[in-house]
Amino acid sequence: MSELDELRASNAALQARVQALEAALAAKPQMERAPMFALLRAMPLQIAVVDGQGICVFATANFHPWLADDGMPVHGRPFLEALVPALRPIAAELLATAAGGPQRRDLTLTDRQGQPRDLQVTVSPRQIGPDKVDGAVWIAQDLTHHRLADEALRLSERRLSLATEAAGLGVWDWDLATGEVIYSDQAKAIFGFPVDQPVSFEMVRELVHPDDEAVTEAMARRATDPDLREKVSYDCRIVRPDGAERWLLAHGEALFEDTPEGPRAVRYVGAIQDITERARAAERRQFLINELNHRVKNTLATVQSIARQTLRTGQSPGEARGLLTARLIALSGAHDILTRENWETADLRDIAAQALGPFEPEAGARFEVQGPSVRIAPRAAVALAMALHELATNAAKYGALSTETGRVSVTWSLAAGDGQSRLVLDWRERAGPPVTPPSRKGFGSRLLLQGLTADLGAAAQIRYEPGGLTCRIDASLIAATAFEPA
Repeated sequence: MSELDELRASNAALQARVQALEAALAAKPQMERAPMFALLRAMPLQIAVVDGQGICVFATANFHPWLADDGMPVHGRPFLEALVPALRPIAAELLATAAGGPQRRDLTLTDRQGQPRDLQVTVSPRQIGPDKVDGAVWIAQDLTHHRLADEALRLSERRLSLATEAAGLGVWDWDLATGEVIYSDQAKAIFGFPVDQPVSFEMVRELVHPDDEAVTEAMARRATDPDLREKVSYDCRIVRPDGAERWLLAHGEALFEDTPEGPRAVRYVGAIQDITERARAAERRQFLINELNHRVKNTLATVQSIARQTLRTGQSPGEARGLLTARLIALSGAHDILTRENWETADLRDIAAQALGPFEPEAGARFEVQGPSVRIAPRAAVALAMALHELATNAAKYGALSTETGRVSVTWSLAAGDGQSRLVLDWRERAGPPVTPPSRKGFGSRLLLQGLTADLGAAAQIRYEPGGLTCRIDASLIAATAFEPA
């Protein structure tokens, strides 16, 4: 039963009591009526007694909101004339039909101050003897504050609902005595339950990830322990009915009551929020930090090796400085592409264009580049960028790019072998000076061969053919859509 229904029931009981008092009053001598009138005036009701001629013979003081003129007493005046105009037609109808039995109306009218009010009116016959009716008894109760309280409660509930929806919060309420569990629509959606499906504690517990069952149970015990009464907050995972794993942030608190045996928890209430994206972002952030540390160490080691080997040669300081700068720029160019791609994967075409760009005076003048679109992992991208740079540098110094007529073709294809996809890249020079094998391997050749072997597990083969140098790189295809594991 709602609060309003309880008030109405109480009002009905009061009305019955007033009628009984009125009947008793009519049978008593005049001197005994004063205490009864005092009792009626003390009641939180607007009570008026109207005789058969429509004259008000009694009215409580709290009747003033419905009087047309607050300065005029209603007692001794025609009752209808004393009322505000909005109430007169309804009052006349009720008084006219009162002899047939009690009449009740629920009204919303404007009072003397112009304020809308909710009024419940009951008009009953005025018994002045066992079988005689003379006028009526008017009993009214102002329910405006109940309506305002209901509206405020609904508004508060709506605000709470909007706030929880905006924050993605689901709310639960677990009755520890009956075992009944109430989940809000948002909470059901988080767990993957249909909105119209009842939820039990067992259903929720079955979805908790096995590794997090101990945590959730421990937190519930701490919240419901009368000696602790903790407001718990914890993360846990669930596996929804559709198989999706989700991370949740839960807040819980127990409500207690006193019993002869001591306080005990009667309800366990709380809120949950899906923080899966936040948890994944944290994992990714940590992975990125680890990856960054790894790559910074690798990059520094590569730079150190390039510098040491370049400066160890018998070149002049100026030549060594230029060669070192070119190699560092090639390394930086590969990093620029990977940075643009969030260090996930890079397109081999972009890597080739970046590495060969400094050696190409105009598009298509010296290089013919062909191959399918292949996305490769960061380590492979850096290794291939450095390899192409070294091949182009060697060609510019000794090979096809050292003459005006020399050309270079760079082609690649995908092939299947050993149960996995492979990348086969061919570098071919032509129309350059005659080629003779070197007497020893320089740093460029060692960087090319060792880097490809270490970072790609690739087989690289260089041939010094008379028509021009060729190089074939055969590597396992690294085309993952995520970072390559360290």
